[in-house]
Amino acid sequence: MAKALPGMPEAASALQARSYIRSEAFDATLLLAPAATGLAAATVVAASPLLFPVFLFADLWLLGYHHVIATYTRLAFDLTSLRRNRFLAVDALLLVTAVTLLVTFAVGPWVIATAFLYLQWFHYMRQSYGLSRLFFRATLSGRAAAARDLPADLVIYLVAIYGIAARSATVGDQFLNLPVTALVLPAPVISALGIAAAVATTGWVLRTAQAAARGTADPHYIGYVLSHIAIFMTAYVLIDDANIGWLSINIWHNFQYVLVVWMANAKRYAGGIDPEARLLSTISQPGRVVAYFACCLAITTVIYLALDQVNVLVLGGGLAVTTGLYMGINFHHYVVDALIWKRGRRAAPARVGAR
Repeated sequence: MAKALPGMPEAASALQARSYIRSEAFDATLLLAPAATGLAAATVVAASPLLFPVFLFADLWLLGYHHVIATYTRLAFDLTSLRRNRFLAVDALLLVTAVTLLVTFAVGPWVIATAFLYLQWFHYMRQSYGLSRLFFRATLSGRAAAARDLPADLVIYLVAIYGIAARSATVGDQFLNLPVTALVLPAPVISALGIAAAVATTGWVLRTAQAAARGTADPHYIGYVLSHIAIFMTAYVLIDDANIGWLSINIWHNFQYVLVVWMANAKRYAGGIDPEARLLSTISQPGRVVAYFACCLAITTVIYLALDQVNVLVLGGGLAVTTGLYMGINFHHYVVDALIWKRGRRAAPARVGAR
């Protein structure tokens, strides 16, 4: 860690010691592009609700399905990794999907849709916490061993918890055209959660203002925490329509994930082409960003078009089977995603992938 030299201002020392998750340009893109896209989509669709299906289609096919497939670039994109991770990549997928279908038919789609409402919220919150840690570890104070930023961590979690509590009280019995039964907390409890989030945010803002006055505040890290507040409050509190709110945070989340997986693969194959993972390592080389995303989107399109055909032509395409099938894939993604990033931290304690 760089230390201030005699006579060197603290702000100059902090600036000199700053690092990046990947690069200044990538960090700015990761911070701004997902948040701006999610908030812009929410603004447009809130003004013109008839555009919701258009934005939903774009989100699913350009980001959402790609987001799920992106997990497999970390898990089973070549024969070697597929053999090593077969249980997680194939067996667990079949098992989770089968259980989800069974529950859907035995109890009803509302159980799975309700679970999706809360599990996906948790998935959003945990990914956002992981990204806040990435941005924090790029700061001077974050590079110290075992460094933490408790005030910001409290903001990340309390704002998200208040958001889902507030949305549960307003979502009603339908979410994304699926039946749900939300867990509605008593109004005083929701208010208390809101106060706790507000107090945590106020404390963080005051602390950040002091750092800014000293010239030691990190704009990327501050910006990320602010974007987290903006997205969760917009998605779960400020927008009355739960579907439009979900669209905004889903775009934000998916966009972030796709960028981070690309970064992880680019660093993984920074040494050149790997003969055991020729395709992925080739498209992950510098200057091949367009080829990387085009390849992933092509694979995504083929797989999900085939899945749609199986759903409609083979399984009948009813509400129960469609809910069970697609939610099973989502639930599998949540489980596997958590495991592969944690495993990555144990294998190589680098900043990338600290989720």
